[in-house]
Amino acid sequence: MRAIFGALKEFNDDAMLMAKQLGSDGIHFNTPPIPGDVTWDADALQYLINYSAKFGLRVEMIENVPIRFYDKVLLGLPGRDEQIENYINIIRNMGKVGIPILGHHFCPNWAWRTTLTAPGRGGAGVAAYDRDKEANGNAYIYPYITDAVFPDRGKLWDNYTYFIKAVLPAAEESGVRLAIHPSDPPLEEVDGKARIFISLEDFKKGEAIADSDAWAVNLCLGCFSQRGGEDYALEAIKYFGERNKIAMVHLRDVQGCGDHFKECFLGEGNCNPAKLLCALRDVGYDGCLMDDHVPHIINDTRWGHTARANANGYIRGMLNMLEYLEPGNN
Repeated sequence: MRAIFGALKEFNDDAMLMAKQLGSDGIHFNTPPIPGDVTWDADALQYLINYSAKFGLRVEMIENVPIRFYDKVLLGLPGRDEQIENYINIIRNMGKVGIPILGHHFCPNWAWRTTLTAPGRGGAGVAAYDRDKEANGNAYIYPYITDAVFPDRGKLWDNYTYFIKAVLPAAEESGVRLAIHPSDPPLEEVDGKARIFISLEDFKKGEAIADSDAWAVNLCLGCFSQRGGEDYALEAIKYFGERNKIAMVHLRDVQGCGDHFKECFLGEGNCNPAKLLCALRDVGYDGCLMDDHVPHIINDTRWGHTARANANGYIRGMLNMLEYLEPGNN
C-alpha cells in the first residue's frame, strides 16, 4: 500500500509541489478541467500525465468526468447512447496514455451535506448531514443535476445496467478499471431522490451485473462508516479485498451514521484507522490510499492544504508502522 495525494480539481502547481514534498509519487485528479465539451481526447489526457511528470508524479486515477458528459445516462434519457460512446472514447484514450483507473458514481444528485461548518475538534469546520435540515438545500456547490425527473431505484438500476454493460468491453480491452464510488450519503433517498450503491448488498448486485475483472470499487471507507460504522467498513474491506475488487481507497471517517453524521479528523470517528489498514493488509491490498474530505483548519485554504497535509502524514505514518511491524523488519 502507498499513500498518494489526491482530489485535485485544478492544475495547481502548489498542490503538486506539496504532494512531492510530502513524499507522494502519485497523484489523483477529480474531474480535471481539461478541454472537451462532451469527451476527452488522448491529447488532453496526455497533458495530465506530462503536467504531473514535471513534478515527478504519475497519474494514478481520474475520478469522475463532468456531469454533463453522462447526465442522460444517469437519467435514462434520449441521447444516452451518444454519451456512452463518448465515455467509451475516454476509456480507450485513458488506456492509450496509461491512466489505469477511471472512477465514477451513479447518483444523479450526488454528494449532499446540509452544512460545511459544523463544529469539529477545536472549532474546526466540518461537513455534516442532518436529514431534518435537508429543506435548507445542499451545502456543496458544484455542478450536478437539479432540474429533471429523477428515476426511482428500480429505474436507476436499469440505467446502470445499460451503462456498465455498454462500457465494460472497452475497459477490458484498454486495461482500465472502472471504479464505482458509493452514493454519499449512502441512503435510499436524499432530497426526495432515490439512490443506489448505498450498501454492501448494492455493491454485490453491481458486481454481479458487471461480471468483469474491469469492474472495481472506489472504496470510500467514510461512506461505509456512514452506513454502519467500523464493523461495516471492515466487512466491506474483507469482501472486496478478498475478491481483488478494490481499485482505490479513500481513508476518511465520520461521527454518527445514517441520517445524522458529521465528518471529522482521522482517529476520532467511528473507525480505528489503524484497524482498517491492518484489514487492508490482511486481504492483500497493495494499491493506493488517499485522504478525501478534510476538516477546515484555522487559516487554511479553501481546498484545505493544511488539513490534507495532516491527513496525508497521518496515513503515511501508519503505513510506515505497518511496514515496520512486518516479520523481519524490526
